[in-house]
Amino acid sequence: MTDISASNQYAGFLPPFFHDHPDADDVIIRTWQVGDALANHDVPDIPASLALFFDLVAPAAERAGSNGFACLWLDRHPHEQPGWRLSVGHVGTADDLNVVIAKPLARLAASLALAEVETETWHMTRPLWRKRSEPVRLIFWGAFGRHARAVTGHRDAAGFYQPIGAGLRADHVMVALPMLEDMLGDPLLRGGMGFEDALRIGISLGRAHLLESWIEAGGAEKEPYFRPMQIWHQAWLANALIDPAVATLAMSALPPMPALDFSKKATPETRRAALDDLSAWLATVFFNDANPALRNAFVAGVQNAVWLDPDLQQYTQPQQRAEILQGLMPYCRWFLAMALYNHLGNLAAGTARNDQVDFYAALVDALPELGALGELATQRDIEQHIIRIDAARAASAFDSLVLPFCDLLMPRLKLDAVRS
Repeated sequence: MTDISASNQYAGFLPPFFHDHPDADDVIIRTWQVGDALANHDVPDIPASLALFFDLVAPAAERAGSNGFACLWLDRHPHEQPGWRLSVGHVGTADDLNVVIAKPLARLAASLALAEVETETWHMTRPLWRKRSEPVRLIFWGAFGRHARAVTGHRDAAGFYQPIGAGLRADHVMVALPMLEDMLGDPLLRGGMGFEDALRIGISLGRAHLLESWIEAGGAEKEPYFRPMQIWHQAWLANALIDPAVATLAMSALPPMPALDFSKKATPETRRAALDDLSAWLATVFFNDANPALRNAFVAGVQNAVWLDPDLQQYTQPQQRAEILQGLMPYCRWFLAMALYNHLGNLAAGTARNDQVDFYAALVDALPELGALGELATQRDIEQHIIRIDAARAASAFDSLVLPFCDLLMPRLKLDAVRS
């Protein structure tokens, strides 16, 4: 692949990054319980007064100069009755949010009972949503709305944006949902594809696979309670794939990105088949033998998502953890050996950067077995010292130290096209 970011020859033809990315703590989200509890977990029609609120709130917020969004969702908490929930997000203070939505909210309160659930930041609200929220409608306004329209309305959107590529209408909630992570999540693939980028894409794919297995094993009785995680993680996978797919627009003779299955009739089996096709595409285009470090990071993410993703780790049983750690160890040792071999070689050549030296010192503090290694250490020396580290300490250092160290040492894969 060729780095063309300097010439930017695709400027104007590719979708933009979200350049107004706010801090998560600056995004205030207020949530209400709307109306009475529902009888079951079926998805009912949206009440007319709630539909009217969504017609009114975006224009009102635009006039007020707000950047934000509104999400209507069904609560799928297993120990509470299902019901409608309304969340409104705004970049700014809670008092400003009240002013922005005062009139549409007053009109809604005149016809349906409202009970405030919480007012929190995006950082605190997101864990609540991914465990119990089944989004039904999502709209944006201000800078958020402009970015969402620029991405989903792009002429090549079907080639890089999963929901559009799967044939969903632009107003479908699953078209809007990945935009939340695009605008508020941690950015991916800045300056090319790095080691942790490959791992995160692998984790996104792996957790989507795991959730389908859990849904299938739980059957119809458990499906409503897993549905929020399935929906949110599928949306986050769609977001993680935007930039790899954008890069392929400038790469010839490659197969198109396969589409995920977003249909209402989808089953765990059909969604898993789509995930398999997607995994094969990623392995062909990005995570191949020409890029062994990225390939192994991607595979490690897919195979160890249950440990590397905090959403899933909480569902593992104590007796499963020893087995999971054993599966993680070969990757941890391989990554560490690769990074150390490169770093010690850089030290010997006098080309190691200060940030790499400082990070290596932190790594040795956590894993003192590595302290005896010098600039002239051979690959065998490195492997012999690494194998002395017990699995529990290696696993605890894996995501906090080993992976960032690898990201500092491994060259980034330059992409043929990047968002502007």
